[in-house]
Amino acid sequence: MSEPASSPQGASSGRGTPLNRDQVLFQITAGTIDSVLKWTRHALGWATLLYVVGLLLFLLGMEWWGERSWFFTVLLYAPIQTSLLPLVVLTPLCLLFRWRLVLWHLAAAFILVFVYMTFRWSSVPSPNGLELRAVTFNFGESNRPQFMSFLDAVKPDIVLMQDAKGRGADLGRKTSGMYFSDLDQFAFLSKFPIQKAELVDSVKIHGAPVAARYEIQYQGRAIAIYSVHLPTPRQQLSRFLGGRHILGDLAGHGHREAGYGDFRDWVHERLGLARALAKVLAEEKEPMIVGGDFNTPDHGYVYHIFAGEMTDCFAHAGRGWGLTFPGSTHNPISFFGPWLRIDYFFTGKGWRVTECRPEPGSKSQHKAVFARFAPTPMS
Repeated sequence: MSEPASSPQGASSGRGTPLNRDQVLFQITAGTIDSVLKWTRHALGWATLLYVVGLLLFLLGMEWWGERSWFFTVLLYAPIQTSLLPLVVLTPLCLLFRWRLVLWHLAAAFILVFVYMTFRWSSVPSPNGLELRAVTFNFGESNRPQFMSFLDAVKPDIVLMQDAKGRGADLGRKTSGMYFSDLDQFAFLSKFPIQKAELVDSVKIHGAPVAARYEIQYQGRAIAIYSVHLPTPRQQLSRFLGGRHILGDLAGHGHREAGYGDFRDWVHERLGLARALAKVLAEEKEPMIVGGDFNTPDHGYVYHIFAGEMTDCFAHAGRGWGLTFPGSTHNPISFFGPWLRIDYFFTGKGWRVTECRPEPGSKSQHKAVFARFAPTPMS
């Protein structure tokens, strides 16, 4: 009987050459690395899925729920570009371990920047003598030389100004051939005689009107022009974000400041104000143009109260993003430019907008908005 063969030193791969210790360690290390890479690729897939789905749900919530939630109300006024910050970490990792996932990142960024942010690239028809040219501008904290240069460039037929108490007479003297009106904070310039000028007394906040109505004759028919200035959310947002009353506001028993019990009281009043003004505009009998500082981003519940009944001129005939506020900023997240569109022109019956764009300058708190309107037959 022969003696059994002696066992080889170290592990063996079965038939063949036995493995030495270094080879065994290499196989163990390679297996560990392979497991880590597999887990990393799996984790990146889930992270991408959660980010893309979460972003889409977040944008839908911002668009249609908006001011009905304190969470969305606060974020509506923040630079929406911040929602891309997770990609600063996620995209480089995917490039290293699972590059095809980057295509989902690009798709998410495209939806945010070119769909949600209301990017438009409308064709601009040549001007003709039948169009009405209009400018709206929040005059407070403005760059007046820049604004006057813009007026000289676009040569408007009417100018609507908010936060401009007494400025109508001043600009009327500087602008030849234009009639003017001053009503509280609202100033109005027109190349056509102003037949009526009145505050909208049925819609007020703390006793102050938020709109003025003007009537002019244009091509033989009466035209209603509304200048709107809804209250700024700055004080309430600063109060809420300051942190002192967050818990009280969420619990519904915050301290009374600026006439509001808590953040929800302010939101409730803002929604009521928007509905009341939209009702006045919906009941207007004459062909109508509405312009002004709505202090409302072009997303959310309040925006759709107005856009659901009227035509948002920039969304219909704009180019680019149409951002108007803040005109001068050092915020790197918004690429050192404005991140909100809160200054608008809307039209009702009797008009077709052919062009709408903000002024090109940036050294001003608000950007002025210019639009051209072509009259349409009344039904």
